[in-house]
Amino acid sequence: MTMQNNLTGDDLFSYIILLRSGPTAKKYLLCEGDSDCAVLDPHINEDVCETIPGYGKNSVLDAINIVSQQNVHGVAALLDRDWQKGNSALPSSAVSTDHYDIDATVFYTGDACKRVVAAFCDRNIVRTFLGEGGWSSPAEVATALAFPVGVLRKLNHEAGWGLRFADTPFSEVALPSSRGVDLTKTVASALSRSKQPRAAKQDIPRIAHSAQRAMENIQDPRFFCTGHDLNSALAYLMFSKWSARINRKTLERAMRAAFSCSEISSTAIFANIPPVLKCSSTQLFTCA
Repeated sequence: MTMQNNLTGDDLFSYIILLRSGPTAKKYLLCEGDSDCAVLDPHINEDVCETIPGYGKNSVLDAINIVSQQNVHGVAALLDRDWQKGNSALPSSAVSTDHYDIDATVFYTGDACKRVVAAFCDRNIVRTFLGEGGWSSPAEVATALAFPVGVLRKLNHEAGWGLRFADTPFSEVALPSSRGVDLTKTVASALSRSKQPRAAKQDIPRIAHSAQRAMENIQDPRFFCTGHDLNSALAYLMFSKWSARINRKTLERAMRAAFSCSEISSTAIFANIPPVLKCSSTQLFTCA
């Protein structure tokens, strides 16, 4: 485990105070990780604000709570809109991503996904695939694959099964139609990749059935899709179906780079962060 993973809220708060002791009156935005900073930095005026990765939701949440308690101005936090940790009300100095996390926000905002697919894939193959399947967009297909994994993630968190659904191999579990995954295979894969599972092989059918029942009552699948799963699913589609030589990590970087000024300007992130930092969008963002 790296020192970054051992950072506490107190460590982050102390670092912020150290930064603020300098001659500049710069503002600071705490983010959960480097990927959040990578999305925001191209659009933020670095003379006004600096993003700081906290390497974990708990450490960032703890630090921003201390910021609020100590009434420290010019510091805010951007936290994932997920259901895994910290579901209590956000402190006044924090705002949430539009979707599950920053990469899901990039994925579902504007046309970044469509542009990346167009840049890497064979256009005719993609058009034929979407037309024959009745799909409206590449994002819709990726969502169909990522959604059941997201539901399994949530059930796993609530039930404490200790299963590893991160890095689900879509090449092994995706249905031939791409309209979802084989739930039994997905649970079996998670079990095989888990270090200390609290579920056994005989539990696989029950867990798969629980996920199927839960999915039937969900109206908006996007709420359950993590950016990691969405990009993994899209990378699988691009590589195996649409003639693109790309992996998830490269795809994630391409998606972040494709996130345009007009797209970030349409997000709640763009609208909500400046008031918390007590500045205007035109001051904070270079594309305002």
